Amino acid sequence: MTIRQDYLTLLEELVAIPSVSAQAASLPEAATTIANAFRQLGAKVTYDDTYFAPFVQAEFTSDQPDAKTLVIYNHYDVQPAEPLDLWTTAPWTLSARDGKLYGRGVDDDKGNLTARLAAVAEYLKENDQTLPVNIIFIVEGAEETASQYLPEYLAKHTNTIAADLVLWESGGKNADDIVEIYGGNKGIVTFELTANTADSDLHSSLSAVVDSAPIRLSQAIAALFDQQGNIAVPYFYDEVIAPNAREKALIGQLPLTREDLVAQHGLKVPLYTDRNGQDLKETLYFQPTLNVQGIISGYNDKGVKTVLPATATAKLEARLVPNMSPDITLQRIAYHLTAQGFTDITVTKTLGLAGYRSDMSDPEIQRVISVAKAYYQVAPVVMPTSPGTGPMATIYAALQAPIASLGVGYANNLDHAPNEHIRLVDYDQHIDAVKALIKSYQASQLKE
Repeated sequence: MTIRQDYLTLLEELVAIPSVSAQAASLPEAATTIANAFRQLGAKVTYDDTYFAPFVQAEFTSDQPDAKTLVIYNHYDVQPAEPLDLWTTAPWTLSARDGKLYGRGVDDDKGNLTARLAAVAEYLKENDQTLPVNIIFIVEGAEETASQYLPEYLAKHTNTIAADLVLWESGGKNADDIVEIYGGNKGIVTFELTANTADSDLHSSLSAVVDSAPIRLSQAIAALFDQQGNIAVPYFYDEVIAPNAREKALIGQLPLTREDLVAQHGLKVPLYTDRNGQDLKETLYFQPTLNVQGIISGYNDKGVKTVLPATATAKLEARLVPNMSPDITLQRIAYHLTAQGFTDITVTKTLGLAGYRSDMSDPEIQRVISVAKAYYQVAPVVMPTSPGTGPMATIYAALQAPIASLGVGYANNLDHAPNEHIRLVDYDQHIDAVKALIKSYQASQLKE
């Protein structure tokens, strides 16, 4: 077997482990499998299971004096696979079809991790087991649940690391099949709203005079927005840092259009920006959000049950831009609900994470851009941030190094959804691109 086949086998093993951090499921099994793979490759491995999701750190040391340090951040936890009936193949089995690999976590994030391991393994084999740069992998198991305890793990294990660059856990190509490189992401605060309107469910005839919990909850949620879709919570936007001219210019160059977005996702409702007249791309990348993830209440089985539900719960999230505090944001939401008369609605925080943006002119990020341009033979699309969320702020606080994305993904991966997949061609190209990034440190040392 070739090295790439070996690491595809590792990917198959990892996909078979349902490491869902939201359910605290199979996390030690996945972490142990990854730690063993690093050890087999000759890395110095730290395995820490102090908290519920074990932390793995693997160090490959260069024999070059004054070598720089590349930190590669990944995670092994995944989203739940439900709804299972929408998968065309078993989610916990790596399946190949039409040049694609299917399975939960195959892109986010186990495919990225195994491709990078394959890149290091091939580079070592092709260069007499030497590296021109120190490479340190940081692999956590709770990214999908706001990286709980990652700050504690980093404080224990990274205080002696002088990192020059962090390669982010994911990335990929856009709808035009051009590689995107971003250096930031939004933060998040997740929370639950709960309405209790009676001691128990009531006969629905009482709906003539009594509010049901789901109606009460829906009214509270509606109070968070105005008619144009803007977030109506006072002071919600106060700490938002406006993008600078360079950041606005980078986002302005993106090929994204309203029509592309509608077509790609089959959207059947107007966009908020259709209603409020704001710029689509600047809103998507530089503005915070407020979203309802799901609502649970009442009777949802087959047939009819004439009931007035006494309890309703909604799971919500606010995605935050840099400088916004998860706790202050949630406090403002709670105060607003109280001011609107919803004193009976209980607000419960579940997770929180700050946002971050890199300086895309940093020389190390320019290195990633140059490597990508040379390898893919086309200039990558460069973005100061992504609309998604991750612990970039946490990683930056620990390492104080610029962060850039590059990964195995493409526009239609279906991350977090049924039938998550990657294309084999992108997986192989990412291996080669990471090898080229490693080699770039050899070239820079020769110039010095």
